[in-house]
Amino acid sequence: MKKIEVYGLKICEDINSETDLPKLIVKEAERQAYGIKENDVIVITSKIVSKAEGRFYRLSDVHPSRKSYILSKIFKRDAREIELILHNSDGIEFIIPIEKLARKYGKLFRSYVSNEEVARSLLRKDPYIFMTSVGGMLLTDAGLDFSNSPSGNCTLPPKDPDESARKIRYSIRELTGKDVAVFITDTEWKLDKFGTVDIAIGSSGIDPISRKFGAKDLYGKPKFGGVDNLTDLLSASANLLFCQTDESIPIAILRGFEYERREKGIKDVTYLRKVPRRVLRMLILENIKFRLLCILFNLKPLRREGE
Repeated sequence: MKKIEVYGLKICEDINSETDLPKLIVKEAERQAYGIKENDVIVITSKIVSKAEGRFYRLSDVHPSRKSYILSKIFKRDAREIELILHNSDGIEFIIPIEKLARKYGKLFRSYVSNEEVARSLLRKDPYIFMTSVGGMLLTDAGLDFSNSPSGNCTLPPKDPDESARKIRYSIRELTGKDVAVFITDTEWKLDKFGTVDIAIGSSGIDPISRKFGAKDLYGKPKFGGVDNLTDLLSASANLLFCQTDESIPIAILRGFEYERREKGIKDVTYLRKVPRRVLRMLILENIKFRLLCILFNLKPLRREGE
């Protein structure tokens, strides 16, 4: 019987730039998960890695540029937040009017809030979300995060999450003699469904993608697929224990998962910034071609019942 076990490590101490994170992980694994085992997958939230690496900011120390002030007036965001977003991303790709969407689709919005008035006050404070490119990844507000930090303080993701994961992994191997894989995760909104999910923004010691495209299925046919994003799938599994509020579980150990050991990281499977734009142009052209064919040959696109 195959099985995967997931252990959440509750961390009660405050994490700061003086924290030896690998040593803390090993200590808490001994106390809460029977120690570190060979081939464990260790999943760590980016927030505690950021705190350990000093990626912790006080808004009172941030001095916004003229560009940030202008954007703050238009999009009703704190100019200091916008300055941090611009300074720590490769650019803003698009902007989501989250407060307007919440008003337009109020019934959906109200279904998932713990307190509607508190939720609306949060949306009034930050009515727009900036979707930014960070090292090729699409991150909300460059990963800027105010949760589980004192008021007026925030964190940003590690500068190089793959390198951070590699350093933690090597330190754990030195401390325990065990080879493990390490992920660093962040929480992102899904753009095709309502809700959030944890994704891997850094990894070390595992092939991020399964290499089974064209492998034969049960009937001997080559399969169109088999390229699962393992790092995101496992990160989402760990998120079931992390949750998002006051659980104090920022580290999880997945045990029993079989994987290919590789030195590749997330940046090795992230699209270059120009690729999505080229793909978008290709999609537009193909759809224009399809629409023209529909007009020429009187073809009708398939529709679902009720549309």
